[in-house]
Amino acid sequence: MAINRSWAVEGLRSFSNRPRPVPTRFWIISLASIFIVALLFVGHKSDSLPSIPYLNKEPEKAQPPPPPPPPKNPPKGSPKDYDPEEFDVDENGLKIWIPPNMDALVHGVHASDGIKRKPTYPLDPFPQTPMTLPVDDNRQRPWLGAVICSAWDIKRRMLIRYTWMKTFKDVPMDQRFVISNPGPDWRAVIQQENATFGDMIVLDHLQEDDFTANTVKTVEFYRWLSEKSPVKYEFVSKMDTDLWVNARAYWDRQVLPRLDVAKSADGNTITGYKANVNHTTIGQFYYDSYHHTAFPHGAIYTVTWDIVTLLPKLQDKFHVIAGEDVTMAWLLMKGQQKVTMAVLTQEEKFEFDHKDTRPGERTPWARKGTDVTSSWHAMYGSEILAIHQLKKDDDWLMVAACFDEKGIKEMPPYPEKEPEDKGDKPGYPRPFWTQIPNDFWETDVDGTLLCNGIWKLESGVGRDMKRKGG
Repeated sequence: MAINRSWAVEGLRSFSNRPRPVPTRFWIISLASIFIVALLFVGHKSDSLPSIPYLNKEPEKAQPPPPPPPPKNPPKGSPKDYDPEEFDVDENGLKIWIPPNMDALVHGVHASDGIKRKPTYPLDPFPQTPMTLPVDDNRQRPWLGAVICSAWDIKRRMLIRYTWMKTFKDVPMDQRFVISNPGPDWRAVIQQENATFGDMIVLDHLQEDDFTANTVKTVEFYRWLSEKSPVKYEFVSKMDTDLWVNARAYWDRQVLPRLDVAKSADGNTITGYKANVNHTTIGQFYYDSYHHTAFPHGAIYTVTWDIVTLLPKLQDKFHVIAGEDVTMAWLLMKGQQKVTMAVLTQEEKFEFDHKDTRPGERTPWARKGTDVTSSWHAMYGSEILAIHQLKKDDDWLMVAACFDEKGIKEMPPYPEKEPEDKGDKPGYPRPFWTQIPNDFWETDVDGTLLCNGIWKLESGVGRDMKRKGG
């Protein structure tokens, strides 16, 4: 549901008697602070609140994630004997890939140690929390944009709601936040937040902690969609809280071309969308040398609905515990399932490097001589779809000011004379995919490139991630 939330900011502005306009940044941060205090007050004063039927069915008894198989004591540390050249081959001469035999490392914690932890609070079913003032305009929305976040990160959710989610509210995308069970102390606060905005999915069988968030949370989110979502989406995007998405351009250039559009008899009304691709991921290649695995970079990737339903089934069968994106790759290997990888370039998706911004200016735009072939740089040009590593609110709001409902604004010209640059210089590291070993690449039977046995590049795309003739 697209929700017009501009009344809040405008309402606050109407009470201001200051002679000069106050920056939008002030209102967004003030609104977030007031809302957080209000939620905390309600949380202490209320034991139960009304709720969101669209997103939650009747409360069910919480079930834990599928238990792992009996431990086989996989070795700790990166395996030294993982040699793709020694793999078996299939009838087409392609390698039959298997995940490394190792105890995966997740943010400094071995998987075998992480799964032994016990919840520190009861994982009670989360009650229904219907939106107080629901809005339903009956528009078709085949795309779900889901921000995976901590239940306690209310300030960042408010910032996201009032920036890219509000700016791109007319894009046919449902916008949601995905959190784990916040525990009884935070239940009333989260209920009130959900009743206000109606945009939260609660995985109430998972504890809210770093290990869970970085292992099974994404797969369990897909399970929730498969089993409980009232909507079957054609595409689902998973994204981080420090990622800005140019949803208008992402829809126009990445999602819409992979959809068939059905219209009414008079051709004036869109009656439905249907994906014209299957088993497809849109993202940017990343290589983890410790785990010897290639996979889509976790800041943002988009999958077709068949992958959403497939991964929970594979998890029930193979019980993989590893970093969330490594888990996806290892499950696909174990299931011998190939996936088409539609790659995003470094101009389209990149890590924001403040050192690459223009000297002497408060701007997210890149300096002269920037290198947009690097995985780290500042904003440049009109191809931008997603910007990662916006952890600071000031950086986030600077980027937000460069977009409107049509997408990215025109890049401002460079100053005639740049001031002296006394700060740190950008390093422009090479793209993540350049680290993928040569023996990870094969040519599939249809002539497309195949990476790690599971990731199929689109026809005509080479190892430089460029399309022939492009």
